[in-house]
Amino acid sequence: MAAIPHPYYPLDSDLVGYVANTWTVGGVFAVFTTGVVTVMTIARVITKRVNPTLRPRDRWLAAWFMVSGAIHLLVEGYFSFNHARMASMVDYLGQGWKEYSMSDSRYLTAEPFVVCMESVTAFAWGPLCLVTAWMILKDSPWRHPTQALVSTGQLYGVVLYYATSIMGFYYHGVSYSRPEAYYYWAYFIGMNAPWAIIPAFCIYSSAKLTSKALIRLKELEGPIKAHDVKESLMKS
Repeated sequence: MAAIPHPYYPLDSDLVGYVANTWTVGGVFAVFTTGVVTVMTIARVITKRVNPTLRPRDRWLAAWFMVSGAIHLLVEGYFSFNHARMASMVDYLGQGWKEYSMSDSRYLTAEPFVVCMESVTAFAWGPLCLVTAWMILKDSPWRHPTQALVSTGQLYGVVLYYATSIMGFYYHGVSYSRPEAYYYWAYFIGMNAPWAIIPAFCIYSSAKLTSKALIRLKELEGPIKAHDVKESLMKS
C-alpha cells in the first residue's frame, strides 16, 4: 500500500493514518499563546499571595517553573500518551503537535529518542518543576539542589534533541524539517530555546549560590575548630 501523501519531511515517511489539520496556523498559536499567558498570569498571582516579599527575579523564576511544569505535563504528556497515533489525531493538541512537526517529523513517526525524551520531560521534569516553584515560594533550603537538577535535565534534553536532529542531517542526509526557513528557525530552534537559555541561567545561579554558601561555611568552621582545640587543651 502506498504511503499517504503528506507535507512532512522526509516526504517518503510513512505516517500511518495521517489526517490533515483543519485548524489554521493562526488558530493553533492563538490558543497556545492564550493558554501560556493565562497560566503565567495565574502563576504571578499565586507568587504574590503566597510570598509577597519574594524578590522580583525569584517571583519570575517561580512563574517560569509553573508554566514550564504545566507545558511538560499537559502538552508533552499528551504526546507521550498518544505518540503511536499522532499522525491521525484531530483534537487541538494533536493538531498543534502536527503543526510543530513541520519542523520535526519525528513526532509523527514515534521515533524512539523523541518518545523517550518527551516522556521523561513530561513525567519527571514536569512534576519537579512544580515542586521547584513551590520551594522558591517557601524559600526552602532544598530549592537550589532541586532547581539545579530540573534545569540540568531540561538543558540536557534540549542539547540532545538539537544534536540528534542535526547529526541525522550531517551524517545521513536526513532532514526532518520542511525547507522553509521559518519552520527550522522559529519552530525547531526558537520554540525550544527557552528550555536551554533559562535552565542554563538557573544552573549558574544555583551553582554560584551553593559555592558562596560552602565558602561561608568553611570560614565559619575555622573559628569553630580553633575554639574546639582550645577547649580540648584547657581540659587536658
